[in-house]
Amino acid sequence: MATILIHELGSGDYADENGHFELNNLNPGNYHLHISHLGYKSITQTVHLENKDLEFNWVMEPSAITLQSLTIEANPFKNGPVEQSQTIDVIDRNFIEKNNSGTFSNALAKLPGISTINTGVGISKPVIRGMSSNRIQVNDRGIKQEGQQWGADHGLEIDPFDVDRVEIVKGPASLIYGSDGMSGVINISPAPLPMEGEIRGHLINSYQTNNAMRSHSAMVEGNEDGFIFKGRVTFQDYQDYRVPADEFTYAGYVLPVYDNRLKNTAGKERHFSFMTGIRKNWGKSTLTVSRFGQQAGLFTGAVGIPSSYNLRHNGDYSNIELPNQDNSHLKIISNTTIQLNKNWLEIDLAYQRNVRQENSLPHAHGINSSEYGNLALGLYLDTYTANLRYNRQVNEKQQVIIGFQSSLMNNDFSGFEFLLPEFQSKSAGIFYFHEYRVKENFILNAGLRLDIAQHQIESHSQPIYNSSGEATGNEILRNPEIDRNYSNLSGSTGFSWIFSRKSNLKFNLGSSYRIPTPIELATNGIHHGNFRHELGNSSLESERSFQGDLNYTYSKENILIGISPYFAYYNNYIYLSPTAEFSTLPGAGTLWEYRQNNAIFAGGEIKFHWSISPALQSTIAAEYVYNQNLDTSLPLPLTPPASILTGIEWKLPLETFWLDNNTLYVEYRQVAAQNRVDRNERVTEGYGLLEAGLGLEFQLGKQMLKLRISGQNLLNEYYFNHLSRYRLLNLPEQGRNFNINLKIPFQIKNQ
Repeated sequence: MATILIHELGSGDYADENGHFELNNLNPGNYHLHISHLGYKSITQTVHLENKDLEFNWVMEPSAITLQSLTIEANPFKNGPVEQSQTIDVIDRNFIEKNNSGTFSNALAKLPGISTINTGVGISKPVIRGMSSNRIQVNDRGIKQEGQQWGADHGLEIDPFDVDRVEIVKGPASLIYGSDGMSGVINISPAPLPMEGEIRGHLINSYQTNNAMRSHSAMVEGNEDGFIFKGRVTFQDYQDYRVPADEFTYAGYVLPVYDNRLKNTAGKERHFSFMTGIRKNWGKSTLTVSRFGQQAGLFTGAVGIPSSYNLRHNGDYSNIELPNQDNSHLKIISNTTIQLNKNWLEIDLAYQRNVRQENSLPHAHGINSSEYGNLALGLYLDTYTANLRYNRQVNEKQQVIIGFQSSLMNNDFSGFEFLLPEFQSKSAGIFYFHEYRVKENFILNAGLRLDIAQHQIESHSQPIYNSSGEATGNEILRNPEIDRNYSNLSGSTGFSWIFSRKSNLKFNLGSSYRIPTPIELATNGIHHGNFRHELGNSSLESERSFQGDLNYTYSKENILIGISPYFAYYNNYIYLSPTAEFSTLPGAGTLWEYRQNNAIFAGGEIKFHWSISPALQSTIAAEYVYNQNLDTSLPLPLTPPASILTGIEWKLPLETFWLDNNTLYVEYRQVAAQNRVDRNERVTEGYGLLEAGLGLEFQLGKQMLKLRISGQNLLNEYYFNHLSRYRLLNLPEQGRNFNINLKIPFQIKNQ
C-alpha cells in the first residue's frame, strides 16, 4: 500500500486498496507531502491548505528501481531528489541491513563516490570523493556529530543498527550545513514513525565468521494519541580477525601472524538510544538520548616494534589487551517543529559528550611509571549546539529558508602522552537560501552564508625524562598558546532542469570555506592509532574552495543511468603529509606534518541500473578521483583509487504460502592500483573482491522472519586498502567472511 507522510508533522496515512486516504485535523498552512510505494517512483508535493476540505489526485509511475521509491526527508526544502541541484543518494534500512559488515561506514561504501578509512574491522569512517574527517559533515537528527573526527583511526560513533535512512549530499554543502560540509554531508534521519495507534518493533541477530562477531539489537516504537516513542539497545562482540597471511614485514623485520589472526584486534560495543515526544496539529517535538560505547584493541605493533613473543596468542581471541581504545559518545538531542502562521520554524538543540581514551603500557613510551596508570591519552570533548531554520513559502513558485547555527566546544585531555591541547572553540553562522520554480520543469536556487569562529588553544609543556624513564624536572614546550578569530562568506547557486519525463540535468556552483581545526594548528605528538608523529602548524589560514558539480540522470521504468562529474579548486588546502624525517620521540616512526597548498580535485561517478526482467536486475557503479597539489606538482596523499562495482540480483521463484520475497545477489568490485601518490607515500596494488548473498523471507506460524546470508572476499584475496591505517604496517585486509543475519519483526498493536 502507498504511504502518505506529512513531513512537518511526521504523521500521515496509508492508502487503501483503491488508493484512497484521509488527512484530518490539519491547521491552515503550507505542507510538504511525501507519497511512496514500493515499485513506484516517489512523489513530493507542496500543498497549501485553507479552512476547507481539499481533494488531491496523484498518479504514481511504475519503477523497477528500488531506490526511486525513496523520498528526500532531510534536505532544507523538503522536496524531492529531482528538484535538488546537488547530487544526492538515498538509502534505507533494507540497503543498510543487506550491506552491514559491522560498521555504518562500511555499508555506505557500496555507493559510488564513497569509500572508507579502516583501522582493523571495528573502526571505520567514510570518505566522499577523496575527502574525509573534517571535510565531511555527519548530521544525526539535524545535529552535527562532533567526536574528534580529525583522526583517521577515530571511527564514526554511530550504532549501525540505529540507522533507518541516510541521505548523502555529494559536493559542496557549506551553505546550509557549515564549514565542514566542503566535500559532502551525510544526513542520518529517523524512519517515519508508526501511524496513530501502532506499536511495533524488531529483533536482529547476526554472526560473522571471520572474527566471530556476534551482534544483537532490539527495537520497539509506537504512537499512542500523539505520544510517540522509540527505544533500541545493541550489543556487539568480536574476536581478533583473520587475514590471508602468515607473516608481515615492518621496519625491516619479518614477523609472524600466528593462526592467520592479527593479535589484539578484538572488541566489544554497547549502544542504546531512546526517543520520546509529542505530535500534534501545531507541529511535533522529540527528545532523543543515545550512547555509543566501544572498546577496541589496536594491533600490538601500534606502539613500538612488536616481537614474535608479543604477537603470539594466549588462546583467548576475544581478549582486549594493551594498546586499546575505549570510546563513548553521549548525545541528547531536542528536535522541534512549530507552525507559525502558515510557515514552519525548526529548532534543533543538542549536547554531546565524546570520551576517547587510548591505553598503553608506560614503558613502551620510554616512561617508567605514570600517575595516569595505563592511560596514554584521554580526550574529553563537550559540544553544545543550537540550530534554527525558518521555512517560508512565498508563493507557489518560491520558498525561502533563513537559518542560524551556533556551537560551543570545550576539549580537555589527560594521560602521560600529549597529542592535542586543551581548547575552546566557538562558532556561529547565518544563511539565506532561496528556491524559485521558474517553470514546472526548471528550478533555480541560490544562497549566501556568513560565519564567524574563534579558537582559544592553551599552551602545553611536557616533562623531560632521562634514559632511565625518570623525570628530570625540566620541561619542553610542545605547543604555544593560540588565539585565532575567523570570518568567512560563502555562497552557491544551482539549477535542476527536468527537460523530459525521463531526463534530469542538475548543476551546482559554490564557493565554500573551512577553518583550520585545533588539531591542525596545535598537535605535536605520537598518534599511535595511526603509527606516526603528527605535527601541527599554527600559521594555517582558512581554506577556500570553488566547486562545480554536474549531474545527469536518465530514468525510465526499468533503466536508470546517472553521470556525476565534478571539479574543485582549493586555495590553502590543508592536508597531513609524510616527511622524509623520523621523529625524535620514542617509538614514533615517521614524522607527518600539516601543510597548506593550492590544489585541484576532479573526478566523477557513473551508475547504471537495468531491470532485465521483474526477477533479474543488474547494477554497475564506477568512481574516480583525481587530485593535484599545484605547488609541488604531486598528488595529494591518501587518495582512493578508481574502482568499479558490478552486481546482479535475482528474485528466486520460491514463493509459497510460507516463503516470499527471496533474492540471490552476486557482486564483484575491481579496485585499480594507486600509483598517484605523494612524496614518501607508498603505492598500492589493485585487487578484486567477490561477494554473494541470499535473502529469504518466510512465515513460521504467524511470525514473519527475514534471513540474510552473505559472504565477503569469497576468494580470500590478499590485498591492501590504500586508505587503511594497517597498510603502514604491511598488514593485509580481512580475509574470507560469512555473515548470517536474522530479523524478527513484530507487531504489538495495529492501527
